[in-house]
Amino acid sequence: MTSADAPRIVAVVNPISGGGAAKQQWPAVAAELDRLGVSDVEVIESESSAHATRVATEAARSGALTVAVGGDGHVRDVAEGVLAVDGAQMGVAAAGRGNDLVRHLGLPLEPTAIAAVLAGGRVRRMDVFDVERPDGTTAVAVGNVYVGLDSVATELINRLRWMGRVSYRIAPVLTALRWKPFQVALTVDGVRHESSAHIVVVANSGDYGHGLRMVPTASVDSGEIQVMLIRGDHSKYRLASLMKQAKTGAHAGREEIEFLSGTAVTLDADRQLPVHADGDLLSAFPVTVTVRPGALPILV
Repeated sequence: MTSADAPRIVAVVNPISGGGAAKQQWPAVAAELDRLGVSDVEVIESESSAHATRVATEAARSGALTVAVGGDGHVRDVAEGVLAVDGAQMGVAAAGRGNDLVRHLGLPLEPTAIAAVLAGGRVRRMDVFDVERPDGTTAVAVGNVYVGLDSVATELINRLRWMGRVSYRIAPVLTALRWKPFQVALTVDGVRHESSAHIVVVANSGDYGHGLRMVPTASVDSGEIQVMLIRGDHSKYRLASLMKQAKTGAHAGREEIEFLSGTAVTLDADRQLPVHADGDLLSAFPVTVTVRPGALPILV
């Protein structure tokens, strides 16, 4: 690659992603980029979600390839900034705890392979979600929006960051011990569905929870929203075997699971629960999710 062909890169690094893994990993990626002839690389450490979005917008406006160095939530924050600039492209250097979107996209985790994608990968146009909160503000989601036992467990996972990846296994068990199902109202493309539920996933990628293929029908370039509901009229103690099957997507045929699909989904319920997107708290009920097909050009 000649210097004239090489992209200019702005790497937005989340210093706390993966317990500091992002800061440790990026120098190895940068060294390989330099070996490949990509030497115009700027590194910016994000100070907050809003700061990551702002600097990503500025990088995209400058014409740079904007790279999110961090986990799924950081990818979402950087994507929101890149989406503000028509035609701007984005790269990802995975360095989080779950890296579920990266897994769905088939992106590498090893620095040499990451650099190869950033230097010469192809563009895949992925869908993104716009999520309207009760106050009328809108957030972006790139992987999944979810609520129920798993969103409550995610709150605990985030409080147990110091435990590393083992928190993904411990938090759901502790949460399940006190869990009771909720009554959910799902409106999909104008049609209302009501049910008792343990978990509802509004999926773009369908992958989350550190390697679970929770919604195997989902794909980030389908142009649709896939909804999976785990009904609450079945015992919560069945969820342990369900989650084991979810590692491969084999749970999809279980009797307590329902699937819906559409392009606009509104979620409401009989009690307030944390609504999460890409591993982070997003809002309380109600929320409305709409899809923007092929909105984000990402290197794969």
